[in-house]
Amino acid sequence: MGEKEEDTEEAWLQLRPVEPLPSQCCGSGCSPCVFDLYHQDLARWEAARASNDRSLLSGKQLQSCPSKLSPETFLAFRISALDKLTKDTYHVRFALPGNSQLSLHPGQHLILRGIVDDLEIQRAYTPISPANAKGYFEVLIKCYQTGLMSRCIKSWRVGDTAFWRGPFGNFFYKPNQEKSPEQLPWSYREKTHFGHLDQDLIEELVSRCRRKPFALVCGSPKFTEDMAKCLLCAGLTKDSYFLF
Repeated sequence: MGEKEEDTEEAWLQLRPVEPLPSQCCGSGCSPCVFDLYHQDLARWEAARASNDRSLLSGKQLQSCPSKLSPETFLAFRISALDKLTKDTYHVRFALPGNSQLSLHPGQHLILRGIVDDLEIQRAYTPISPANAKGYFEVLIKCYQTGLMSRCIKSWRVGDTAFWRGPFGNFFYKPNQEKSPEQLPWSYREKTHFGHLDQDLIEELVSRCRRKPFALVCGSPKFTEDMAKCLLCAGLTKDSYFLF
């Protein structure tokens, strides 16, 4: 009996979530951070262990997302298309089962898991595909020379699989209604501007960047055209922004 209990205890310890290393956090103020996810998983593990019920480890999938995507568990999605837009920027399309949709709200994001040198890393990305896109979702990813996840992404090929979970993000954008940054993650409050975007503001934002920025512009055709002109006047080149 004692040996069986010991085996059971060992099995539970093997299921215990592994605490991330400091290097696994990107330091960008993600909400949730990899450490937030770890503590959520740890609390779920502790509850399951106390009840001796492993089914509690799987959590419950949110029904608001009609695809197989789950905020509780990383799931594999196949890369159906991959375009290298610049020397360090990749536009990647992932297949969804059937004609399912992510149906994310503006401001929500997904978390990608990668393995580099036997080290698990996680990073947050916001899909750029339309919310009503059927059968796929797309992300635009900028790679960095010393980035851990960048090493993983540079090895991707069409047909490979990548592991995602989500959606995350509790801040829902309301057009022309949100005037305060209080609902934003604290790390973004000082860098978020509300109101009209003009040439002076664009130049001010670009000048504050410690290194050459890459801008994502989303809006009406007229808006994206105006923003492209502003970015060019602010000193950016055409390979330094993406319009969608």
